[in-house]
Amino acid sequence: MMTGKVAVIDVGSNTIKLLVARGEPQKPIEAVHQCSVPTRIGTGIGDDHPSLTGDSMKLGLETIEQLLAQAQSHAVHSIRIVSTGAVRSASNGAYFAQQVEKATGEPLEILSGKQEAHGIASGLLTDPALKNEQDFVACDLGGGSLELILVKERSATATISLPLGAVRLTERFVPNPHLTIPDEQRDLIAAHVTQTLAKSGFPFPETVSSMVATGGSFYTARLMLAEREGISFEKRSTLTRLDFSGLLSETASLNLAERHERFPAMPPNRADVMIAAFTCIVALFDQLKVSEATNSLRNLRYGIAAEMLSEG
Repeated sequence: MMTGKVAVIDVGSNTIKLLVARGEPQKPIEAVHQCSVPTRIGTGIGDDHPSLTGDSMKLGLETIEQLLAQAQSHAVHSIRIVSTGAVRSASNGAYFAQQVEKATGEPLEILSGKQEAHGIASGLLTDPALKNEQDFVACDLGGGSLELILVKERSATATISLPLGAVRLTERFVPNPHLTIPDEQRDLIAAHVTQTLAKSGFPFPETVSSMVATGGSFYTARLMLAEREGISFEKRSTLTRLDFSGLLSETASLNLAERHERFPAMPPNRADVMIAAFTCIVALFDQLKVSEATNSLRNLRYGIAAEMLSEG
């Protein structure tokens, strides 16, 4: 690994995020600076023929420019801007990428689902907390997609990206997420997720020795639970099926304003999509036949940063 600093900007469906990372030989990657900006660029991703709106692209470009300025202030030697589910699915995603490069001089890479999943796997493998984990199933639930990765002997042997992101599911199955969410809508989401997983072709193991979870939905649940229990975020890295089923029942019974009031740790830009996220997560736990997962904060951005630092 080379010595120096690199920056990764991740254009996600719900947020656009920056990681500035430092690498040194024989040492774990160190996060120097991070920033996350809610943009919901993936508005409309649940449509049959999704496209990015003019307002979404304008806000997305402005945010990318702001994060580029932050990255450059850290004297990084290399920057990559990548996009995932929302831009990948959008009919005008390539046009948006052209506009980003025209305005900033930096290319916007539209990652394939396979590239995204492999990047997530690489990021997770940089996590010192997982250094003793040899075999596990990893998942990343974002706004546009769900990535699944089968890791054997610390190598990703199978990956898949599925259109099961929280924003996408909400737009498709929840007519008004500002209201309480009835059982019928949650049942539709659960059935769709279960069917999609079953038909995905992903080689689910008969027995899962360990599950590792990353992405905004798991991070948000961890924030909510840690605050409610009065413990530090660091001590709440284990998340159980019971945790998620409880959060699902409680949040679904509240309207949007009540969710904000009951769970102040829930980011405002996620409160409307978390019921779909929790429903998806419970269905995933059941598919894998696991009762708990370890939440890691090492994600796609760390995987890309690791690749950049290894390339020099």
